[in-house]
Amino acid sequence: MGKKSLFSLLLRHKYSILAGLITLSIVDFAQLSIPLIIERAVDSLTLKDGGLRALTKYALYILGLAIVMSVFRFFWRYFILGASRKIEFNLRNEFFSHLQSLPLEFFSSRKTGDLMAHTVNDIEAIRMACGIGVVVAYDGVLLLVFILAAISHISPKLTLYAVVPFSVLAAVVFVFGRIIEERFEKVQSSFSGLTEKAREVVAGIKLIKAFVKEREEFNEFESASRRYLDSNLHLIKLWGVYQPLITLIAGLSIGIFLWVGGRSTITGHITLGEFTAISVYLGMLTWPMVAMGWAVDVIRRGRASIKRVNEIFSVEAEVKESRGSTELDIRGSVEFKNLRFSYPDGKEALTDITLSIPEGSTLGITGETASGKSTLVKLLLRILEPCENQIFLDGIDVKKLSRETLRRSVVLVPQETFIFSGTVRDNISFMNPSVSDEEIIETAKLACIYDEILAFPEGFETRIGERGLSLSGGQRQRIAIARALLLKPNVLVIDDVFSSLDSHTESKVLSNLLRVMRGKTLIVVSSRVTSLRFFDRIAVLKGGRLVEFGTHSDLIKKGGLYARLCRVQMLYDEIDSIETYKNNVKG
Repeated sequence: MGKKSLFSLLLRHKYSILAGLITLSIVDFAQLSIPLIIERAVDSLTLKDGGLRALTKYALYILGLAIVMSVFRFFWRYFILGASRKIEFNLRNEFFSHLQSLPLEFFSSRKTGDLMAHTVNDIEAIRMACGIGVVVAYDGVLLLVFILAAISHISPKLTLYAVVPFSVLAAVVFVFGRIIEERFEKVQSSFSGLTEKAREVVAGIKLIKAFVKEREEFNEFESASRRYLDSNLHLIKLWGVYQPLITLIAGLSIGIFLWVGGRSTITGHITLGEFTAISVYLGMLTWPMVAMGWAVDVIRRGRASIKRVNEIFSVEAEVKESRGSTELDIRGSVEFKNLRFSYPDGKEALTDITLSIPEGSTLGITGETASGKSTLVKLLLRILEPCENQIFLDGIDVKKLSRETLRRSVVLVPQETFIFSGTVRDNISFMNPSVSDEEIIETAKLACIYDEILAFPEGFETRIGERGLSLSGGQRQRIAIARALLLKPNVLVIDDVFSSLDSHTESKVLSNLLRVMRGKTLIVVSSRVTSLRFFDRIAVLKGGRLVEFGTHSDLIKKGGLYARLCRVQMLYDEIDSIETYKNNVKG
């Protein structure tokens, strides 16, 4: 994605911007004409005859110009500020779309609060630069040039005296502009930190309350808030010096004119009307000076923000589909051939995995912690990118399949189940909103969550809080399973989502899955090895290697890692059963 600039964004709406600048110019020229009319009106007062009639004429001229200014002021606001809103709309959508295209590794290294600040604050600053920034910059320069031209036309000598302070103004704008941009970048960065801290606290509120950590979290939030306040105060101090300094320079210009121009009027070198006109023009000159200072501030902020946004746009999206990517319906056979994979830090996660899963069969994957189980299924769906000729679906290299085809046919229920804010119905039907109520109820029953949903205050219409905080971990996991079943996939991959379920509920869910996926391919990753005993084959991983493969009975007979894990799990299940019995007796 190409690097963006304020100019390139404005260029996309060049006709609207051009129309806005033309109408703004009409307003400015009407405004600039008023002092010239005042000059003639004042000079007409010296006439003995016709003075009153002339005053009436000039008053009507000014009234007409006021009407013109009012009408065209509406149009420049509509065209330029409207274009800036469209720029904001398009840029925010483009930014969000790009975020969704980025690989998962990117999100593991970036804070959510920082990305939220980019999406909201930075794009808002860019809108301001493309809208009000353009207006005040163009307006300031246009008025400045024509005011100086008008004054020069009346009295070139007085013009030279009046513009002496402008050399100082140029230096002020240049020096302060650079500092403003630097300090605004720090403001945006501190806002990112504050947003991330707030998000973190809200997301982890259950844990914070459980461990009585409210005071510590408040102190950390206050520190982040203090950093944001301090960075803003540094910018405000600079702005507090910057604007008054520009006003002072404008005042110097007026002061010089009053001293020199007043003497010229007394000596008769200029008329009273000319003196009045120049005075009005110099009064108007204050705005261009302030406007240019404001424009520099707004545009520098926009440049700082677009620099931050470009950092995200420069991150490459997921590897693009290769030419000739195959589009087909996957039947369900899966094969891993000498699969190797290392993470960017060089750590090897999988080594020489060779594994064949026939169409319509079931495979359980288990093993020790950090043995590469989740990495294996992420490679299958190209969430992580495998090398060519390592993973095959129906005999076709997954690198040659389009992601849409791959992820439509192979549905993954990830280990980190995510629940969206909305109703229970919305969450179950998230990937297929058009499904019928009967299908939603059926999949809820298959996931063994139906009865619990009916016990909710409003059943399927019960609203779930953000991230599903009102649900238990087991409820979130089963809603995620129901969500996946609605897609009726040819290949279903479940990545260790039974951790929050008791063994009885897990067995019921697995039994339902084995039944509904009969004739299709089912791959289940589970740390609870006893849950996989009814699967056609079981793969056991250790240290990124496939160390055992076979049926439950075969692996038990071998007496290897699977058998040991199974004995430990059975012991834990027995202890849990005893504890449950004791609690029931006490109850």
